[in-house]
Amino acid sequence: MLGRTALRSAAQRATAAAHPASRASHHSTAPRRPLGTLAFAAGATAAIVGVAYTLYELKPESFPTVVTPLLAEAASALGPSTQVFIDPTTSTPFPHRLVAPDGKTHLRLVGTGVRTVSFLNIRVYTAAFYVSEPELDAALAGTLAGWEAYAPERLLPSPPSKSTDGGVRGEQLMDTLLEKADAAVIIIPLRNTSLAHLRDGFSRALVARLKNSRVADDLTAASGSEATGAALVDFKSFFPNKNLAKGMPLELYYSAKNRDVTFQLRNEKTRSPDILGTLRDPVLSRELMLSYFSDSAAPSPELVKNVAMGIAREPGSPTAIST
Repeated sequence: MLGRTALRSAAQRATAAAHPASRASHHSTAPRRPLGTLAFAAGATAAIVGVAYTLYELKPESFPTVVTPLLAEAASALGPSTQVFIDPTTSTPFPHRLVAPDGKTHLRLVGTGVRTVSFLNIRVYTAAFYVSEPELDAALAGTLAGWEAYAPERLLPSPPSKSTDGGVRGEQLMDTLLEKADAAVIIIPLRNTSLAHLRDGFSRALVARLKNSRVADDLTAASGSEATGAALVDFKSFFPNKNLAKGMPLELYYSAKNRDVTFQLRNEKTRSPDILGTLRDPVLSRELMLSYFSDSAAPSPELVKNVAMGIAREPGSPTAIST
């Protein structure tokens, strides 16, 4: 009996000697990775998760197929034969003609463009620019002051060294149009958003433009800096704390006579217009409209380009189509 026990003990010791790692199998003997490598891996994983979550949140909601509130309004105001222009980038439809909230001013579509953000070029909204018909006809015919011998390059920003015509260009050229013409910017969200988010975007654009030396000089000359500041505060109160669904338009109507901008929504059920408020400060109203044609910070360079092409009646633009 003792002999068997001794043999069994000897066999166990021999096995342990031949496989020393087996007794330490619960404790890793592999060399440890440097902390920097682990931190980099954790950071990369977090970045991938963040991008994936962003894409999940945005979803493929960037392609609305119909904008019924705006189209319904155009049809009721101008008849069921109103034609529709399809934005070539996002397939968003816009009516060729609109009627301003005053019920009298008829506006015609000049161009559309998409707004994108971040290095991922995420599509946020599609915008359309409209101009009152008499002034647009004069600009198209080259009879509007400042728009004679117009070419698309004149509305596009370019370094002064490359300007060969010596005339007014870029946003200054658009300013001459807004001196005489009513206009509208229609924003169609390509994903669900909020009015507060859009309000903050407008506010940042206005604050940035108020720092422009030309605008500052205008305010000084008019002794209107305090009034403009108060108007900016009042403007922020226009926007209730509510969401704006994908495909529901936010409409900005500019009056050249009154130098103001009226903000309008559509009721999701009745499609009737719902005015949020009117920005009555002339400087803020002008600068808000001009911000879409900024020489250095236009929210949609595609919109600027397509409007420039539209005023020249280039093929494929809304003005090249008989409506």
